[in-house]
Amino acid sequence: MSIHFGIEKALCHVQRFCFWPHMKNIVTHYVKGCVMCSVLKPSNRKLLLYTPLPIMSSQWESVSMDFVGVLPLSRKSHDYLYVVIDRFSNMCILMSCKK
Repeated sequence: MSIHFGIEKALCHVQRFCFWPHMKNIVTHYVKGCVMCSVLKPSNRKLLLYTPLPIMSSQWESVSMDFVGVLPLSRKSHDYLYVVIDRFSNMCILMSCKK
């Protein structure tokens, strides 16, 4: 089985097709040791309050940067844009550049 939704459901699916002695103990041990279940099940995650982002008090105190490309070549052989955005005012600066 590639996915299971807890011990009882996994045991129910396995019992449809086969039986062996101590099957419940083996299925329980398998499900409790499953790495995917330990990572993905919400009951196993630590539930914490979200930490709010700090509030900026002036422009250009906090910026985000990214590259946009591949673009058609310009006269100066630039094929990418370097984008800088101020998070306070949402002002944007675009600079052409080469890969």
